[in-house]
Amino acid sequence: MENASPSQQQLSNLLEHYQAGRLDDAEMLATAISQDFPKHQFAWKVLGAVFGAKGRNSEAAVANQTAVALSPKDAEAHNNLGNTLKQLGKLDEALASYKQAISLKPNFVLAHYNLGNTLKQLGKLDEALESYRQAISLKTDFV
Repeated sequence: MENASPSQQQLSNLLEHYQAGRLDDAEMLATAISQDFPKHQFAWKVLGAVFGAKGRNSEAAVANQTAVALSPKDAEAHNNLGNTLKQLGKLDEALASYKQAISLKPNFVLAHYNLGNTLKQLGKLDEALESYRQAISLKTDFV
């Protein structure tokens, strides 16, 4: 089962539960998939989002770190990890995650925005302003 993957139906169900806000169902399915297929990154990514939405940030950090470890070139996973680290007050680590997301996907508007918010929180206003400007230059209607 090492190389096996969850069925497309399981993944579709997981995404449907999460997008519909059925977080308990999403958590149960993501947990089951991550136990059955521990090297399948998507379940870990969803699990991190579910834990984050439920305010369980320490658990979200573990799930997001696993997602990043399994797929280190996934810019969204790095951004998600940054969000969790920011919630945990680990601002310098969050900055590193956002910067990694941007290095992987330079036009990732949300990562530029999140980087700006974290820089602002650290009192680095000039750098924050530059991140916000970058986000707006990439998506002119980004507010």
